[in-house]
Amino acid sequence: MNKKKSVIWGSAIFLVIIGAFYVTISMQYKDQFLPKTTVNGIEVGKKTVKEANQKIEKYYQEKEIKVMENKKELFAFIGSDIGVTSNFTKSLDEKMKKQNNWSWPIKQMGSNHAKFIINNIAFEDSKLESYISSLLLDQENRTKPINAKIVKVDSQFSIQPEVKGNFFDQSKVEEVLKESFKKGDSNLDLKQAYTKPTILASNKTLNSKLGELQKLSELSIGYTIAGSKEVVPRELLVNWLGIDEENSITVDKTGVTAYVQQLSSKYSTYEKTRNFETSKRGVVNVPPGTYGWTLDVARESASLAADILLGENSERTPLYNGSGYSDSGNEFGENYIEVDLGSQHMWVYINGQLFLETDIISGKPKTPTPKGIFYVWKKDRNATLTGEDYATPVDYWLPVDWDGVGIHDSPWQSIYGGSNHITKGSHGCINTPPTVMSKIYNQVEAGIPVIIY
Repeated sequence: MNKKKSVIWGSAIFLVIIGAFYVTISMQYKDQFLPKTTVNGIEVGKKTVKEANQKIEKYYQEKEIKVMENKKELFAFIGSDIGVTSNFTKSLDEKMKKQNNWSWPIKQMGSNHAKFIINNIAFEDSKLESYISSLLLDQENRTKPINAKIVKVDSQFSIQPEVKGNFFDQSKVEEVLKESFKKGDSNLDLKQAYTKPTILASNKTLNSKLGELQKLSELSIGYTIAGSKEVVPRELLVNWLGIDEENSITVDKTGVTAYVQQLSSKYSTYEKTRNFETSKRGVVNVPPGTYGWTLDVARESASLAADILLGENSERTPLYNGSGYSDSGNEFGENYIEVDLGSQHMWVYINGQLFLETDIISGKPKTPTPKGIFYVWKKDRNATLTGEDYATPVDYWLPVDWDGVGIHDSPWQSIYGGSNHITKGSHGCINTPPTVMSKIYNQVEAGIPVIIY
């Protein structure tokens, strides 16, 4: 009986001791983390918040990361190099309050340990920036990225692929160093921090523009200029086309202008000697006068450049300035006045038919009538012609140049034609018999060409 009581008392005492031990340890874990607790993979079991914070701070201060590029180590750094400044006390306090300190035996013997993640790792920006600035990344010998772009080779457009390069983006270096440190990496591939091209060969906009350029380069653009045909050469058209930095298709206006200027030089008649089929002398060369036309290079160039971007085939009639332009190439048309100074004779053609012809008296040798292709730029009745030593009234006045030369009646002349102009010639005007002059005046319109040879 005594033996049985002894066993009972012994067991009771043992349980009391065990209970006291359990309570004592449990109370201890009220201010310590449970066994085998980890924070960001760092074991802090049996440590107070202060002790855990010190251990974590020390870990991050001394943590080393090797920075690699193409499997070659560039450099290594520890937390203190990049200014790790985190204090985890507040977060650790929160974690401590949530743990069940009475569960320490289970945590001690079991495999279900507390694992906490704290993401408030911070850095001293100035120190981090200073460290990155001190790195010898050999930037001067690195290749910067190049965007994919459209290029023109042998009159063909294509996409030149991007160049990835190996140039570091300083801000990206800072970012990947921080992120790698936060994730707890031991190695970092710095290729992540390369500056990347922003436009790749697969870019939809770039490929769309390539298609547009290829279509535009196949356009057929023709001109009909005064009865003659011209086609813009494909090589020239391709040379005009391009694309700017914003991937907008452009047309080289300087090149277009040079082409239109070339057409103007080839076909324009203003200030050029031209062949003229005379009434009696066959074809003669007539020097330039006030009559003629020239392509309006500025307006036609702008119009052509704009129309190219529309992407449609076109047959163009150019914009021009001046007088005498004709789609058929017949710049004098069916109405014109012809003056032969050699024979002192004048013909007037209306609707392609001879309306009348007459002898005239032209300028005397000292004030000869200018040769050239002119036009009647206005019609006047009862005008007074003036000069340095004369003021002569006339009934009909058709000026043909800007220096006072024109066709008018001359009642003071009694005989026309022959060589009378040598002694009775004018100051340059074409003296015409009054009765004939009235018919001419009433028949012709301002703008009619006057060919004097």
